[in-house]
Amino acid sequence: MASIVMTTSTQTRARPLPVDLVDGPAGLLYLLPRAPLTLDDCEALSEALAVRAAALRGAALHASTDKKEF
Repeated sequence: MASIVMTTSTQTRARPLPVDLVDGPAGLLYLLPRAPLTLDDCEALSEALAVRAAALRGAALHASTDKKEF
């Protein structure tokens, strides 16, 4: 089952990003905009996605090194 995660920038913003990120099946990520995105929104979304990708890569790397120890 997919879960909806609200995304905000790592910086303090005057308003949350008007986008829902939905984790879909097979690790796919769906972006559901609720309003038109401004240039600032796009930059904040890009930063948030980069942070998320780095966290997922780190978790995958950690999981793969844990499996090698057995």
